[in-house]
Amino acid sequence: MKPADSIQQLLDSVKKTNHIILFYDSIKSKKNILYPFIAEGLENGKGSVYIGCEETKNEIREGLAKIGVDVEPNELSGNIILKNYDEWYIEKNRVDAYKITEHFKNAIKNFENKGLGTRVVGEVGVFFKMGKVKELLRYEYSLHKTISLPMEAICAYNLKTIVETNYTEVIMPLIRAHGKAIFVSENGNILIEPEGVEDTDIEKLLDIQI
Repeated sequence: MKPADSIQQLLDSVKKTNHIILFYDSIKSKKNILYPFIAEGLENGKGSVYIGCEETKNEIREGLAKIGVDVEPNELSGNIILKNYDEWYIEKNRVDAYKITEHFKNAIKNFENKGLGTRVVGEVGVFFKMGKVKELLRYEYSLHKTISLPMEAICAYNLKTIVETNYTEVIMPLIRAHGKAIFVSENGNILIEPEGVEDTDIEKLLDIQI
């Protein structure tokens, strides 16, 4: 577990087929990672999928535009795909890991046809709010630490939601299902290699103002 010097250092840690988990303490902290991740991908020839649950599509569009992303033409051309959780993760109140994977495969194929790579951001707080944490764990472990699909992915977790729904015990299993873990807060950023993290480290990280 080590402090990250900058947001860019965190973004540089996400390489092709990496399955990264992001824990954040506020919407602002989340945006500081996810929006630049999408923007940098577009600048480097990668299409982007953003699956949201905390903000509307218009709020995400506005947030990306504020950091310089030309959202409308990229979305019209299919270089940016914005989806709500119920269009991708939990459809008709069901979580189907196979169907979710098919969504990713279709997006990757569409991007490849344009000569683009793939970046994915998925906000998953809704799984906690809807009591579908077991399904979430099955899905996360089905992806493994290194994704077999050619995409760079960040799974985004709101620490406040995890604490409020009393699911802090799943933090360690979630970290171990990913290649790397990033904790971002108003007080600083930390990059974690799962093999080197202990339960006591998680306790320290949770000792924040929620």
